[in-house]
Amino acid sequence: MNLRPMKMRFVALALSLAAAAALGTPIAGAQESKSGSFTKIPTVKGIETLKPGAKAPDFKVRDLAGKEFHLASCAGKDAVLLFFWSFFCGPCREEMPMINQMTRDYQGKGLQVVGVNLDGREMKKAIDKFVVNEKIVFRIVFDELTGDSFRVADPYGVAGTPAIFLIDKRGVVAFSNVGAVTGERMKAEIGKVLK
Repeated sequence: MNLRPMKMRFVALALSLAAAAALGTPIAGAQESKSGSFTKIPTVKGIETLKPGAKAPDFKVRDLAGKEFHLASCAGKDAVLLFFWSFFCGPCREEMPMINQMTRDYQGKGLQVVGVNLDGREMKKAIDKFVVNEKIVFRIVFDELTGDSFRVADPYGVAGTPAIFLIDKRGVVAFSNVGAVTGERMKAEIGKVLK
């Protein structure tokens, strides 16, 4: 199987995280919360994450059911919370209950929550099972490779997972974060865009 360079970077991230967890080895860059500490995540150096104030790059991808999601279709109607994740990412799994809660809390209130999976459609069966077992309620879409680049992750500058981008109704990035974020912080940021 010929993995492209950008996909390899996420495979390397997942493998290094899994190896560190298995060996009990700490990874630089811990993020702390008031209620405890988050799992440390590795990130790829030299990648510039899209900052608040930037226009959110448009994209079209397909979800688990094969239906198309087009970011531009949300403009003027809903804010969008993009959650970049990998099946092999422990910190992503830790953050999913919070993302699920945000989905429930803001359902029908002008926020769409979309989980952008970076593992590829080859993982569909495992992800389908994971979604059922973990009771995931937000929409999952698959990022796709175009040449050597991810269609969604690369324009957003995703240097590691989990990564979150909150996009307002005008299509502008209002909040971005690589690594864990607390539910309190996420609610505060969502509140700003849904005023």
